[in-house]
Amino acid sequence: MACSGTIAAAGIALVLASAEPVRFATEAPFPPYSFVDAQGAITGIERGVADEVCRRANLTCEWQNVQFDRLIPGVMSGEFDVILGGLAVTPDRMALVDFTLPYNKAEEVDQLYGKTGAPAPDQARVGVQSGTIQAAHARDLGWQVTSYGTPAAVIAALKAGRIDLAFGSFDAEIAAEPMLFALYQEDVPDLGTAMAVCRGNTALLDPINAALQSMIDDGTIDEFTARWL
Repeated sequence: MACSGTIAAAGIALVLASAEPVRFATEAPFPPYSFVDAQGAITGIERGVADEVCRRANLTCEWQNVQFDRLIPGVMSGEFDVILGGLAVTPDRMALVDFTLPYNKAEEVDQLYGKTGAPAPDQARVGVQSGTIQAAHARDLGWQVTSYGTPAAVIAALKAGRIDLAFGSFDAEIAAEPMLFALYQEDVPDLGTAMAVCRGNTALLDPINAALQSMIDDGTIDEFTARWL
């Protein structure tokens, strides 16, 4: 059943009352923010922030690592309770889910990566990861866009010559590729990075926001960021 309105709030209230785990979902290929360590565990800045939120809000939380384009549909359908993972707040997404307080500032610009001599974005074949704000922005601009499920798939297509540019948060992947470079920049407006829950889930949103606000006020968010960056 889709998670919406008072049904969603009632459902989460039951979860909280029964101490059943709150289901967190993320995509974790983005060190140092969200990635899988050598032991196979999700770690990074966002995992640390979320774990502290769970502690302060007295929530028992469990984790799933899924493709990015499953996050918003998954929380809307009730498959997940909370989603995160470099999730930028935008008006389009605000119409679909309820965001928490932002815990990271908006990025000023996004990079387009490619091989030396690649054409400008409006003349190029541009690869994006499905479901990202970069994918939506590129299509809004009328660029020739191909979507892929994961960052690794985008970079593989770029190396193979199936696309000319990769547009998105691919710093970690590009760092391992000596023949790929940041060639162009594009401003993609957003309102910061946050977690999200199903619309109307105030029974879950309110304690998460209270925990995040306390972490902002006492400097914990800054401490997590400084520890990893």
